[in-house]
Amino acid sequence: MTGIAYLIEAFAEGDLLRPRPEVRNLVDLSRSVAHLCGVEGIELSENAQGIVETIGDTDHIVLVLIDGMGMNLLERLPADSFLRRHLWEQAQTVFPSSTAVALTSLTTGEWPQDHAVTGWWTQLPALGSAATILSYTARSNNQDLLKRGIMPETTFPVESLWKRMPRDALVVVPKAIVGSVYSKYFSGGRETIGYESLAGGVDSVVKHVCESEGRTFSYLYSSRVDSEAHMYGMTRPEVQHALSEVEREIKRLAGALKDKARIVVTADHGFLDAPPPKRHTLRVNRQLQPFFRLMPSGDARVMYLYTLEWARERVRRYFEQRFDQVFMVVDTEDAIKIQLFGPTEPTDETRERLGDLVVVSSGADILEYNASRGAGRMLQLNGHHSGLTPDEMLIPLIIV
Repeated sequence: MTGIAYLIEAFAEGDLLRPRPEVRNLVDLSRSVAHLCGVEGIELSENAQGIVETIGDTDHIVLVLIDGMGMNLLERLPADSFLRRHLWEQAQTVFPSSTAVALTSLTTGEWPQDHAVTGWWTQLPALGSAATILSYTARSNNQDLLKRGIMPETTFPVESLWKRMPRDALVVVPKAIVGSVYSKYFSGGRETIGYESLAGGVDSVVKHVCESEGRTFSYLYSSRVDSEAHMYGMTRPEVQHALSEVEREIKRLAGALKDKARIVVTADHGFLDAPPPKRHTLRVNRQLQPFFRLMPSGDARVMYLYTLEWARERVRRYFEQRFDQVFMVVDTEDAIKIQLFGPTEPTDETRERLGDLVVVSSGADILEYNASRGAGRMLQLNGHHSGLTPDEMLIPLIIV
């Protein structure tokens, strides 16, 4: 069975989830919030309109993103927990189900096909290789992209919707990422402050809402659930403790604001553990080197290959012989036709970054390109995402 045939069958059977604009999704949420906050010219789907009506016209909107808290992790909280009692509906994230991709969709209101961030490692033609998007560094040597003369407006061709919000906006993130290139882009240049603890972040949001004389938009981001799930795996106590902290602090936030604001809580992706036998390394050795025009980019469960045209079938056969159907190799044009990256044709920029072949995990297995000997950092982690499984693709829409 070809890679594309396997994907289509997996979608039909529900083993994998195809990103679908007709299903409520992260792009719908982004556009709904922007519309409610006064951004003009936002096209709303029927599902987005439903979110608008549920949130309603309110002077204060607080959007909370809990990195990694997909539906499968939310359901580890008690059924009578505050967050689960206020779950309005589940939604789909975008593909790849990865922080860099999903956060860019959240701030732009666009699918990956348009905003051109394609993974944790995104190929940048201006660099001639892959970049680690969130740290804004070259993947190969961690060099600052600004020092290479690669400007954010080139890397991120679509502006943040938040730039156009007429409301008094505040972005609240962990102190470690305040002032980063990506944070500045993501926030649309709006005021951004850092916190040492989630409790401190909640306090900052409460202060912003209660002391403002006009209408406000507040964004609060928490990364602890994601960090713990990556390090330890989903079922460990460290993850449960992180979830409990989120439960406690969002409940406290709602109690402090009472009826003054509407709070929307969501996630960028879920999680699926990858035990050691499901962790694989790709090294472009002497056997493969002649076939590639650029080194791979992508994420844990999706890899983009940049091959010479004459070598494409040889690369496909290599993957099929080594991995069978653990990883599916799909022509990029076929991946576009089945709308993996969004419902319409991608921009020229996105198409160039996607390369020639897309390698997609059929389940929990992960694959890391590593040019050196030994296991890469990704292979040392227990929890992963970026794939198409329901565990990774389904996220909550919690409205308080």
